[in-house]
Amino acid sequence: MKKLAFTLLFALAGICTLSAQNTQSDIMSYLRTEGYAPQIDQDGDVMFKVQGLTWYAIVKEIADDGFAYVEIRVPFGTTSSLTTLTRAATDLNRQKYLCKCIAFSDGSEENTFQVGMEFATASRANTELQMKLAIDLIPNWIDEVSDIL
Repeated sequence: MKKLAFTLLFALAGICTLSAQNTQSDIMSYLRTEGYAPQIDQDGDVMFKVQGLTWYAIVKEIADDGFAYVEIRVPFGTTSSLTTLTRAATDLNRQKYLCKCIAFSDGSEENTFQVGMEFATASRANTELQMKLAIDLIPNWIDEVSDIL
């Protein structure tokens, strides 16, 4: 009985991991089809460029539900003050329901502003639709931030 329980447990863990891996593979395939050159970075995230900025797609499994969580992040450095960046992040987060902005400093001369979007997916079709939306929407949000700064 213990062997059966362990076998089922490992099989379930493998399926969840496979789900996240499939989503990452779906993202890579979609990006290549759309003319981007995605790579896997040192953290295992998908990295690609859009309009000169480096974008990241972070994929994580969601428990045992067969879903994957995806966060698209576009960080960029700026010399604007952290106070100004935090205010811009708060304003955009309030105005845009899908937008997820943060501002932070790592102690260097430049501060970082990050624009992102997150979604859950369980199918290739949904992943591709959400990636299209992210690639369409995020550049507009970045333009809005640039206008503020």
